[in-house]
Amino acid sequence: MFQPLYSLLVNACPERRKAPVAWMEELPSDLVGLVVPPVSFSIQRDGEIVADRSLGLDANGQACFCVFRHVQTALRSDDDETFYVAPVHVETVTAWRLPDHRWLTSHQVIGDVEYAAPVPRLSLCTGMPR
Repeated sequence: MFQPLYSLLVNACPERRKAPVAWMEELPSDLVGLVVPPVSFSIQRDGEIVADRSLGLDANGQACFCVFRHVQTALRSDDDETFYVAPVHVETVTAWRLPDHRWLTSHQVIGDVEYAAPVPRLSLCTGMPR
């Protein structure tokens, strides 16, 4: 069965407790203390397609977290009479800034949404993903 693109659970920012973004959800638990925590967020959603971008800012107003999500959909039918929109491809890029200004990046692609489980690919980058 297909898994949701992301859950609605919210991880609160340490300072503000009103985080609208689950910024720690994909972060491996042993790395939680190693990233710069965001204190505020900027969220942008696309009205035409299923996509969003969230940017987390630290106490100095610099980016320390970002996530980009995109879902491609297609029309499906079980009986060739009733059609519905179903996700067919999901891509998520999530990144956290480390204190040394490198970025820990998780990239997940689900090409077969009904049967495949997401497998994150972690990497270190010198800059924030765009």
